[in-house]
Amino acid sequence: MKSTFKYRNRLIKLAILPFLIANSAMIQGQENNNNPVKLTPCYMEGLSDRLMCGSIAQPLSDNPADGEIDIHFAVIPAIKPSNPDEAVLGFAGGPGQGAVDLARIFNRNLRFARETRDIVLVDQRGTGYSNQLQCDSDDLKTQFAFNDAITDLQTMSKQDTEQCKAKLNVDLSHFTTSAAAKDFEAVRVALGYEGFHLYGVSYGTRIAQEYTRQFPASVITSTLDGVVPMQQSFAAIGEAIDDSLLALFERCKNDVACNEQFPSLETRFNEFLAKLEQQPIEAQVRHPRTYELIPFTVTKMKFYSAIRLALYSHTTRSILPLVITKAAQGDFSPLAGLMANADLTQSLAMGMHNAIVCSEDWPQLTPQLRSKYSNTYMGKTMIEGLDIVCPILEVKPTDKTFYKPLQSDKPTLLLSGARDPATPPSWAELAMVNMTDATHLVAPTATHGIGSQTCAPKIIAQFIDQKAMQDINTDCISEENDKQFFMNINGVANTYSTPTANKE
Repeated sequence: MKSTFKYRNRLIKLAILPFLIANSAMIQGQENNNNPVKLTPCYMEGLSDRLMCGSIAQPLSDNPADGEIDIHFAVIPAIKPSNPDEAVLGFAGGPGQGAVDLARIFNRNLRFARETRDIVLVDQRGTGYSNQLQCDSDDLKTQFAFNDAITDLQTMSKQDTEQCKAKLNVDLSHFTTSAAAKDFEAVRVALGYEGFHLYGVSYGTRIAQEYTRQFPASVITSTLDGVVPMQQSFAAIGEAIDDSLLALFERCKNDVACNEQFPSLETRFNEFLAKLEQQPIEAQVRHPRTYELIPFTVTKMKFYSAIRLALYSHTTRSILPLVITKAAQGDFSPLAGLMANADLTQSLAMGMHNAIVCSEDWPQLTPQLRSKYSNTYMGKTMIEGLDIVCPILEVKPTDKTFYKPLQSDKPTLLLSGARDPATPPSWAELAMVNMTDATHLVAPTATHGIGSQTCAPKIIAQFIDQKAMQDINTDCISEENDKQFFMNINGVANTYSTPTANKE
């Protein structure tokens, strides 16, 4: 019996100036014996610069009998450490991503801030090198062949969840956002920084807000990129997905070349979804990595989830009209490539992910919210999945105070993409209701995490330098960053758009 839950959870789910710095603030701290942790040189994939890595032991819970957990972190040294008492603390998304392995991404998004300040990356407990809580998963060939539309889906999901729980053999209640915030503070104390400038992306904005709530004296500024409000459940994501998809259809319709090549794209998409809902399609495709001919069962969940994940990036968005059209015509090779590219099995610690959503999101689902979120396909799918997983995992619900919007006077910069399929601008507005020094910037053509897509890195650095948004020119945030649509599998073609083509 093949794993349904493992596959479903994967569906329902991120070098400049190479140099070697010998006088970074962190190395100075170690040499002066002011640092209680041992830092050793290390390197991360995609980043040629030398980092300094270390770990500290933290209590697993308030009960000493539960033992300790090693929290691992990395420091990307400042180019010119002119602010040795401050650092930028990066929070990864997911939930379930480790920050250390994303050093290349953080270095790129914070490249201007790094000119004068270290960047600190901490693998949140349960992710990366900090006791990663990972469930088993099927290989790509098995995933492609599996039919998730079978009738015993609930039974199989329960079995897989029970197997994962037995493998992890730990109380997942110790891996919540509130528990993890204390680890980040312990790292700050161990490294000797007086304060952090926070930078969180997606779920990372939730942990950044919780850290600010618990340790306000340690926060200098906060930048929240793709904001998750404390009072919002992840199950609300369905509406954002649908809006982002509709924006894609609208842009293709208003783009002369796209509309000629892929006419009535929205209708074709909906008709194909309806067809898959009635009956999955059995096909064969070439394995995206081995080129072996393998079975491919195309189901509504697989198709919709692949499209949904592709909405996060401009690069993958640009190929979606082609993928949708080819699939509707019976050619599933582009879809197979898209699914292989979106495989999150290795990068997302599903045990930690489930600890978060079962503690913080599932208990929040009142009958009214269940009804509201179930109006969308993905919202309904997520709620059904949580209803299977969470009773088995028995994660303790978070305290109700967790859901209160953050009350803060810290200088805060909130960033949103108007086409974001996960954290739309309205979520940032919800998060900032009790922030007295907050600025919200919306990039009209950006998707999820605008620090990777726009001029935001330069704005973030200026914000950190002056600890305020006053007199910072943010006009560049509104600059268009569209990518041309793929007209065929070989690439893009020159397009001539109507004046409304970029109003996606």
